[in-house]
Amino acid sequence: MVELPLGLDVPDGWVPVDPAESGAPGAALVVVLPTPEGEFTPNITVGVGEPRSTVDLRAAADAAVERLSEVADELVVRSRQDVGDEPAPGVAQVIDLLVGGQRLAQYQVHLSIPLPDNEGHVAVELAGTCTPSQAERAVPDFQRVVASFHLRADEE
Repeated sequence: MVELPLGLDVPDGWVPVDPAESGAPGAALVVVLPTPEGEFTPNITVGVGEPRSTVDLRAAADAAVERLSEVADELVVRSRQDVGDEPAPGVAQVIDLLVGGQRLAQYQVHLSIPLPDNEGHVAVELAGTCTPSQAERAVPDFQRVVASFHLRADEE
């Protein structure tokens, strides 16, 4: 995993957890919204790919669907659309899942972030996962994370 000075705002109430302990060992960041015991824990993950000369965002979105299909009993891509503009275009998608009898929705944004000094781009995947009943709280927070995401110019 490439080390980049990434920045984002974590919404109130969300707490960082160890990616390896949360079941997302390759993630750069995982934050969760604590819930009562027995309820699904809404989470937001940030994954960062290796630097490349270009990033195929549709292929990145397809790869995310493929990864999820390996653990889901059912999977439906509810929507997919292009978002953002150059220099950091993106693809957003919403995926409905059934995992171990639990209905979940995952909101994903795949970005192509330009590296400093024209050294190519890096793919970044931001994903928010929750149950349909948790979406009213979790989705606006996920949207705030996505809106605040940036490559820092300095060591903030």
